[in-house]
Amino acid sequence: MSKIIQLSDLHLCPEGERVVGFDPEARLRSVLDTVRREHADADLCLVSGDLTDRGDEASYLRLRGILGDFPVRLCLMLGNHDSRTPFRRVFPQAQDDGAGFVQGVIDLGDQRLVFLDTLDEEFPSAGRLCARRLAWLEATLAVAPTTPTLLALHHPPFDLGMEYFRYMLLADGAELEALLDRHPQVIHLAFGHVHVPVFGRRRGRSFSAARGTCHPMLPPFTGMATDYVDRPPSYELILFQGETVILHHMQVQPDETPVAREVADFDGGPGSLEIFRNV
Repeated sequence: MSKIIQLSDLHLCPEGERVVGFDPEARLRSVLDTVRREHADADLCLVSGDLTDRGDEASYLRLRGILGDFPVRLCLMLGNHDSRTPFRRVFPQAQDDGAGFVQGVIDLGDQRLVFLDTLDEEFPSAGRLCARRLAWLEATLAVAPTTPTLLALHHPPFDLGMEYFRYMLLADGAELEALLDRHPQVIHLAFGHVHVPVFGRRRGRSFSAARGTCHPMLPPFTGMATDYVDRPPSYELILFQGETVILHHMQVQPDETPVAREVADFDGGPGSLEIFRNV
C-alpha cells in the first residue's frame, strides 16, 4: 500500500512577514517535523499548490532551504498564489509536461499519481486547464487505462457547497469531469485551495480537499466573507492500493504528550488501559 503525505497551501512569505496574522514557516516546520518523526517511510509528499503567498523568488528560496533535508520524495504543485517563472528558477528540477506546465506522472508500484498545473496567471483566483493541458491529461491517462490513478490539482473542479469559493474554482471543471468520465481508472481527486477539509464522492469518484498548513478557515457556506481561525496546522495521510483509497486528516498539536495508552486484545476486547495524566 502506497503512503502519500499531502501538504497544501503553505503560503510561505519573505522572512519577518506574516499571512493574515499567521507565521507560515513556523506552521510548516511543525508539520514537517511530525512527518519526519512519524512518516519518514512515506512514498511521496505531495504539496498541492500555493507554495508561496505571492509567487516571489525570495519565498521560493526560503522554501527550498526549509525542504532541503526532508527525507521523503517531494512533488511540488502550483496554485493560484504561485508564479511559474520564479518557481522554475528556484526549482529547475520540477516536472514539466513539455509545454511549460508543472504537471506530470509518478508511478507508485501498481498505482499512479497524476498531478496538474491549474494556475492561470491572468486570473489567478480561479484555476484553468487550457486545451493543451487537457489534451496532455487525456494522452497521459490513455497510456495506462487499467492502472488505478489518483489525480491531484489545486483548484476543485466543482462546487463544494461554500459560496465564498464559488467564483474561485476550476473554470474548466465541466470539461475535466467529462474527460475523467472516459477514464474510470481515476478513482480519487485530491485538491487544495479551500483551507477547510472536505471529503465526498461525485460521478463515481471519491474526492478530498486538504485544509493546509497555514491559515485555516471556518467553512464559508454562505456569503462572501470568511473568518480565519487559530486551529493547528494539518496534513493529509493518503493510503492508496488498487481501488482502495483511505484518507486520514491529521492535525499537528503543539503538545501531543499521551494522556493514556490502551493495548487492545486480539479478540477485540477492551485490553489494558494505563492513564498517565488527567486533562
